[in-house]
Amino acid sequence: MEFGVLGGLSLTDGGGRHLPTAPKQRQLLGLLLLHANQVMPTHTCVAEIWGGHPPLSAATTLQTYVMHVRRLLARLPSVASRAAARARLRTVGQGYLMVVGPGELDLLRFENLVERAGRAPAGDDAAVAGLLRGALALWHRPVLADVRTGPVLQSAVTHWERRRLEVHEAYLDARLRLGCHREVLPELAVLTRGHPTHEPLHARYMTALYQVGRVGDALDTATRLTQRLVQDLGVAPGPVVRRLQSVIRDGGSMPVPALAVPGRRPA
Repeated sequence: MEFGVLGGLSLTDGGGRHLPTAPKQRQLLGLLLLHANQVMPTHTCVAEIWGGHPPLSAATTLQTYVMHVRRLLARLPSVASRAAARARLRTVGQGYLMVVGPGELDLLRFENLVERAGRAPAGDDAAVAGLLRGALALWHRPVLADVRTGPVLQSAVTHWERRRLEVHEAYLDARLRLGCHREVLPELAVLTRGHPTHEPLHARYMTALYQVGRVGDALDTATRLTQRLVQDLGVAPGPVVRRLQSVIRDGGSMPVPALAVPGRRPA
């Protein structure tokens, strides 16, 4: 059995794809999977599905949604019984717990690869880049792209999208330290367009452009960033970008900083 949340919601078992068709049941399943192996209190589930104005029957209706998800699980080849379905989706006190193995959910596989990158020997940038590339390859679209999201899910989706960007930055740092400046330019171009006021991404883009001899483009990138920061946030670039501009103008050397890999334990 395989669950997916890094893109659309998915549930694959025995070669077939199985999902609830009702939007609120999909919403509940997405919530439980994004918090797999954690107890989600009933009141949190109610807040997610109905927001701040739940009906008087919300708790009872939620139990019905849980029942439907369990029936779906019970029909899967690898579950095949109501008892096994209840062991998968458990009632724990005043809440629900979705039990998922480490290899069954793409989100857990993503985190496992990031943690392994964090344990790689210091300086082994090829290993770090390979592991983080594998982690990023698990993402196909934004988290739960085809699921309606309420306040709880939206907060979780925002968290994981930030986590994805953090890991992508660490991957690019490893590639830059390996000297792959030209190869990462297309990714950095896309990322800086999508995050026009994100200074660390622009610093990486400036670094890569400068290292391949595109001095004018590197300075233009700094100029565009400055304009957006002033226009959107009313602030000037920080010291890192200003320092890079000086190095580029002076034609100096630009070592790639050994930034932290997400999940790496301090030495």
